[in-house]
Amino acid sequence: MIALIAAAALTVEARVSFNDIAPIVWRRCTTCHRPGAIGPFSLATYEDVKRRATQIKIVTARRIMPPWKPEPGKGDFESERRLTDSELEQIQRWIADGAIEGDSKDLPPMPAQPAAEAWQLGTPDLVVRMPEAYTVAAGGTDVFRTFVLPIALPRARFVRALEFRPGTARVVHHANIGVDRTRSSRQLDLKDPEPGYVGGMVPDARYPEGQLLGWTPGQAAHPVPPGTAWRLEPGSDLVVQLHMQPTGKPETLQVSVGFYFTDEAPSRTPLGLRLGSETIDIPPGARDYVVADRYVLPVDADVLAVQPHAHNLARRMEAGATLPDGTTRWLIAIDDWDFRWQDVYRYKNPVALPKGTAIAMRYTYDNSDGNARNPHHPPARVVWGQNTSDEMGDLWIQIVARSAGDAAVLADDIRRKSHAEDLAAYVKLLREDPGNPLRHDAVGNLYLEDARYDDAIAEYRASLSLNADSAPTHYNLGFALSMRGRRDEARGAFEQALRLDPEYAQAHNNLGAMLQLAGRAGEALDHFRRAVALRPDNVDAQINLAQLLSAQGRAREALDHFEAALTLRGDSAQALAGIAWIRATVADPSLRNSEQAVTFAERAAAATGRRDLSVLDALAAAYASAGRFDDAVAIVESGINLATAGGLDAAAAELRQRLILYQRRQPYRQSNFL
Repeated sequence: MIALIAAAALTVEARVSFNDIAPIVWRRCTTCHRPGAIGPFSLATYEDVKRRATQIKIVTARRIMPPWKPEPGKGDFESERRLTDSELEQIQRWIADGAIEGDSKDLPPMPAQPAAEAWQLGTPDLVVRMPEAYTVAAGGTDVFRTFVLPIALPRARFVRALEFRPGTARVVHHANIGVDRTRSSRQLDLKDPEPGYVGGMVPDARYPEGQLLGWTPGQAAHPVPPGTAWRLEPGSDLVVQLHMQPTGKPETLQVSVGFYFTDEAPSRTPLGLRLGSETIDIPPGARDYVVADRYVLPVDADVLAVQPHAHNLARRMEAGATLPDGTTRWLIAIDDWDFRWQDVYRYKNPVALPKGTAIAMRYTYDNSDGNARNPHHPPARVVWGQNTSDEMGDLWIQIVARSAGDAAVLADDIRRKSHAEDLAAYVKLLREDPGNPLRHDAVGNLYLEDARYDDAIAEYRASLSLNADSAPTHYNLGFALSMRGRRDEARGAFEQALRLDPEYAQAHNNLGAMLQLAGRAGEALDHFRRAVALRPDNVDAQINLAQLLSAQGRAREALDHFEAALTLRGDSAQALAGIAWIRATVADPSLRNSEQAVTFAERAAAATGRRDLSVLDALAAAYASAGRFDDAVAIVESGINLATAGGLDAAAAELRQRLILYQRRQPYRQSNFL
């Protein structure tokens, strides 16, 4: 009998206590579930965890918590929050054993946790925030509003990370983040009596190339991949477009953003490739509506990260790559999509894909009553749109060409794909809502990008027939008309834009250009000056003003504006050539500088591939001013050939006059410069 008891005792397994699972809880759960953090309750102590034991058993067994949506083995990602199989087994055993505490003397020390209000990535180098808080009304429809956060930056810096804080996360559906160097977003903000302004980001507010800077619920902050820091210029504004949802009571929010800098310049520039659909149209009751898209790489490339995005009807997501040899690689798979938990998933190692690889995505949606997350009861037709009740289907892929020489090829190909998708989407939206002037504007803008000027003109005129008081639409119409050579009509459109908005800087600039072409230089000069006064950062206006002043022999003023343009855009060929022209041809020796003229003109020529006649003229004048007459002759001869081939007889004749001068070993001088 004694032997039997002893033998039985050998099979008893020690019970799991809180001492055994506490390190798992603290590592996987307490980062969010602690006082003041995002979790709705604390899991810092035994009493906290014991109180929630049944709930913990369910959500961990179903892999709902910790929130990590990608399936294992289908993408090797950084910062994975998933419980390991052994960790999950330990937690389940502890609960099955009665969730006992164990001897408190054996409890390991809890690791120090950063304060709930601390930044995830540590103390930022710079924090910017909304100057004023904004209050979201208790009820009503979704709110789309854009806020401008001035950035106090004395010099250009490279950004290695950005951390976004929504202020009141429960009201924010998502955020798009851009950078505006032109102050046009700030001007819209100033015109709106409340913080921010209604609507989306203006074209001048741009995403840093290839950076996944938006914010969605559940998204963690990450540094950029090595070598891909992006440049932030002084004088920039951070522009944050928020999609907000009323909660039933007034909610106040004040967005803040932390910047983390590095002195390491980028060695490569990533691009953002979007797969998906903007023509989603899901019938009520459909259980397996599919969105699929693919893209074939035109060059060898590395995939650095992916960011899937959809709303509440999406159920399953998968994306992969088929290499030219037929082998396949998973990029990501999510079997139980949850809008509340979205993230940017960064690979531990870049996924190398050769030219010819087909990247494909496939999302499945459930618009039936069987989908517990369906916002419509009973199910209703759901189309593409940014409202929570609409649906989206995007897979953003952060990708970089493996060869620097292939970067432009990849960028152009991605831009082509994205533009075609945008056009298809907005044409569909316009077809369903032809009485919306904003739809006509959006389609017109896309036609404008395609140089389909007649189509753009038709859309802008349709928009104005619905809303004649839109200064931007009159301006865009004027631009399209000017590109078709219809200068008188263009001038009228720009004038109407200015009647509606006398401080429309770009309209002043373009009206000045039309007036100058009409031989009305005095009026043109007034509009160029007004454009620069309203927007000193407008490079085009600075150059137009400088060129007109230069043509009038006002060298000192012209030089100031050319140099201002070059400060704003260091690679501006027009600014470089303008400075070179003045430094080479001015009679005043205090302004003339042949060495600088050659340097600037050569930079302009390199930037334009020696295909710009005005740049070649400046380069030849610079060489002649420096005594390099043989070089000047060669440049002018190439310019004459270029002008003749293009049928520009007047330009060719003027260059022949320069050629005679340089063949005589004489520099070109403008004695009428002031």
